[in-house]
Amino acid sequence: MHLLQLRVRHKTSSSMNVNCPFCGETKGKMNVNLQKNVFRCNRCDASGGMLELYGRLHGVSSAEANRQIREALGKGEYRTDYQVVHKEEPVEIINAELADADVIDRTYQEMLSLLTLNDKHQEDLKKRGLTKEQIEIQRYRSVPLFGIKNMVQKLLESGQTVKGVPGFYEDQDGKWTINFTSKNSGILIPIRSMEGKIQGFQIRLDQVMEGRKYIWLSSVKFQNGVSSGSPVHVIGSLDAEQIYLTEGALKGTIAHYLSGDTFICVAGVNQYRNLKPVLETLKSRHLQHLYEAYDMDKKMKVYCDGDSEKCDACQRKPATFYCPHKLQKRQILQNACRKVYEICSGLSISMSRMVWDMDSYGEWNGQIKGIDDYYYVLKNMG
Repeated sequence: MHLLQLRVRHKTSSSMNVNCPFCGETKGKMNVNLQKNVFRCNRCDASGGMLELYGRLHGVSSAEANRQIREALGKGEYRTDYQVVHKEEPVEIINAELADADVIDRTYQEMLSLLTLNDKHQEDLKKRGLTKEQIEIQRYRSVPLFGIKNMVQKLLESGQTVKGVPGFYEDQDGKWTINFTSKNSGILIPIRSMEGKIQGFQIRLDQVMEGRKYIWLSSVKFQNGVSSGSPVHVIGSLDAEQIYLTEGALKGTIAHYLSGDTFICVAGVNQYRNLKPVLETLKSRHLQHLYEAYDMDKKMKVYCDGDSEKCDACQRKPATFYCPHKLQKRQILQNACRKVYEICSGLSISMSRMVWDMDSYGEWNGQIKGIDDYYYVLKNMG
């Protein structure tokens, strides 16, 4: 990996997250699987094998990439008259195997019974269109700031399994805890499978972290921790003939309660790999048509008006016609939409796009972004 000179953000014994050299993101969205020797960026969807990664970065064929790598590493016919310098290896993080779905659900359900939702978070959810009863049905809770290890101990004493459950890990003293900190304080959003089982949590952060409003409850960076796996959230009737797809479990849940429609919710527009098995199951029931209801960024205006968060770092000064950052963002969203169309086409599910708040040129007006916002406006207008 040192030959590629990629910025590593996080590393385990089996994979690492690096900054993507293709789309230029700086938050470690590209995952490199060291066991399978493959890579994929969760932002721009660039993917392939390690030879392809090297070749694309250096503008050479796979054969030439192989030759250069072998030469650089001193393998095969190339020079071997070098002295190996042994460095002390850093302690590797060993992750646990993901627990069974029933085990995860039982542990999470018991954990939620030990937590509460503070008044501010409840009011925030009500302002977005949820009732008190709906909030309780979904079991939204606030991330605790105190008594975390005591809570985990209660779970263990009640017979719950925490090993292999996303968020839980062993600390430096070998004691089980969970990845709740002041930095990820916010609202716990349960992610439920088609069977209604909680398979993970997104956290709606109180304070935006590195440009993100939502993060997964994960412990992949810790000993005996485990990744969330980005499960898909489903809410509504599983026998619906028409179902809606959006980004974000909270958004889809609000939209469901405001409309009565069934929603499939992925964590991000490029998190479509866990989507196909869900669509296959729903197709085996009564699903005939899927409505893509991603945010209206997919139709955002891309001209340069000096209001982008990337403006300070942009080299195109003075402002020209198109903003390269907005153009790239819209392209990523549209590419993700095409991926969903491909999945639906392969499953013989018809699909159409939902749009709203459009101007006469077919672009987003910039006022009503999400499908939940759109339904909320419609409800209050009626």
